[in-house]
Amino acid sequence: MKKRLQNMLAPNSVIFYVLFFLFAVVGLYFSRVYGAAGIVVCIILRIVSLRMNAARRRQVQELMNNIEVDGGEIRPAVTRSPLPTAVALATTGEIVWANDAFAEISGRGTAVSGVRMGEIAPTFETGWLIKGQTAFPGELGIGKRQYHVFGSMVQSGAGQLMMLHFIDCTEFVRLRDAAETTRPAIAVIAIDNYEELVKNTTDSEKSNILAGIDKRLFAWVKDSSAVLRKYDRDKYIFVIENAELDKLVARKFSVLQEVREIENHEGVVATLSIGIGRDGETLAESYRFAGLAVDMALSRGGDQAVIKNKFNFAFFGGLSEEVEKRTKVKSRVVANALSQLIRDSSQVLVMGHKNSDMDAIGAAAGMVCAARVKGRPVHIVVDRQHTMANDLIERLETQSEYKGVFISAEDAMIACDFNTLLIVVDVNRPGYVESAALLESINKIAVIDHHRRAADYIENAVVSLHEPYASSASELVSELLQYLVPTSGILTCEAEAMLAGIYLDTKGFATRTGVRTFEAAAYLRRAGAESSDVKRLFQSSFDQYMERQKLISSARNCGQGVIFAITGEEVDRIAAAQAADELLSIIGTHASVVAFRSGDDMAVSARAAGHVNVQLLMERLGGGGNHSAAGAQLKNTTPEEADKLITDAIRGYFDDQRTEKQDDNK
Repeated sequence: MKKRLQNMLAPNSVIFYVLFFLFAVVGLYFSRVYGAAGIVVCIILRIVSLRMNAARRRQVQELMNNIEVDGGEIRPAVTRSPLPTAVALATTGEIVWANDAFAEISGRGTAVSGVRMGEIAPTFETGWLIKGQTAFPGELGIGKRQYHVFGSMVQSGAGQLMMLHFIDCTEFVRLRDAAETTRPAIAVIAIDNYEELVKNTTDSEKSNILAGIDKRLFAWVKDSSAVLRKYDRDKYIFVIENAELDKLVARKFSVLQEVREIENHEGVVATLSIGIGRDGETLAESYRFAGLAVDMALSRGGDQAVIKNKFNFAFFGGLSEEVEKRTKVKSRVVANALSQLIRDSSQVLVMGHKNSDMDAIGAAAGMVCAARVKGRPVHIVVDRQHTMANDLIERLETQSEYKGVFISAEDAMIACDFNTLLIVVDVNRPGYVESAALLESINKIAVIDHHRRAADYIENAVVSLHEPYASSASELVSELLQYLVPTSGILTCEAEAMLAGIYLDTKGFATRTGVRTFEAAAYLRRAGAESSDVKRLFQSSFDQYMERQKLISSARNCGQGVIFAITGEEVDRIAAAQAADELLSIIGTHASVVAFRSGDDMAVSARAAGHVNVQLLMERLGGGGNHSAAGAQLKNTTPEEADKLITDAIRGYFDDQRTEKQDDNK
């Protein structure tokens, strides 16, 4: 309405002059002289406007009839063109000339002259012409038809003009959209915990459980054009059109919640992982995308759906906490492959994440032990200025075997060759490793990590042990060492380093522990680790204690059981992590978030002990982690900006959870 009013009152419009004339007539009542002068001025302006418009139309018509081309040859231009063609002012978009074909498609008939292009096609804009492009990006809708628009800028006596040509592509758009909506997507569905569900069950109960899952899956897709088939005891495949898939996405994959209603007599709840591949060039490529997607879902803890296309991943669900469901078979297979890789390499480099902690250094120390026993030169890449494990590093360096083992990323770049093996521990995202340049420079890469896999994970790993059900990377490495080296080959300080990593990530064996966690701790104890010596590594200095208490004093309750503390000061990362852990001890607290300055950035540390999944929370800020411990780094962000970003992320997380519960209840 506002835009229409502006057009009606434009200086060249008829209504403008009518209003001008009426005001002048009214002015006669107050002053005959001024009123008469106003009427005369209005008439003169209207005559001048009509003459200028007529002159401009003549100039444009001459331009349309004759355009000078190279060599001075004159030829007829666009007046005889069968294509709808229009010429408009580049500044306002006002149409100054149009052929009969354009007048017909515009819906304005012969009255199209003087109308702005934006009134005929609301999505029209001129940026593409200003940039020197000759084609309008995408399709332009005029009425019920779609057009490809081609144009150029023309300079004339009437000013700078746009010459536009329109080609009807309505049928093309219809066929393209139809092909896109009916294009098949392929999905692979896996029962996450099949072994746990059917373990110790009777044949009758097993049949009921599997029949219940089948029933819910087939009911989920019955209203769509999908083809669902079970091809293994715990796996399904289904093919579905993109349009129908979008409907399932809109319902947030409600089958995940429905399957969670099934449990066996021991209380084990059934969960699914759904991997969907779409937009592949061929069905084979879409199937490969589906395989990558279901692997991603499983590596992130299962109980979620993941969609993979050519460019990225999309995640749905993933609110359940991981349940330990690993077998030692995988550890043994990975250990054998890693042993062969170490033997075939000229040297081994071990690298953790930025701002390395005791888990990263402990896992790295375990890999140093394996390489040393295999007789290969080995180094740990670490930034000594930005690490939270200086005490552990200093303790390791007291051993003769660790003289010169810790090197910088720059020295590692110089030392590496084409046959170097890089083992990445406690991280799976390329942007979070100690040195991204080193990661890109080495071809042979092994990854050992326990965090939920992110969309931008390290893809080119030769060997990968990625178990989100493990408590820590040190736990995974200690399991590998049981197949790689004899117990006597592990130094006491190495065993204590790995035990410190487990102790850190389990908060003193209080959270995220499973049977395998205590088995790993027992193995390290047999290797010589002393719990008392490990605990000394976690003692705080007086300054760290005061920093922690100051940070805690800034905390506020965000509701929903989330405590949030933020400071604009530089804070020791260990103190910040301890503050996040301590805030969890408050009654009714399900999650704690601590933010503090780190150079020009704001670092965020989050912990959970309840129904809140802090990994999903931190992913909203570009970070990651696992269900109970996660973090993020907000680049070039002020404390005020970080406060708003984190508060919005917390609110958005709970809004999504609330929406998902409402959808499940429908």
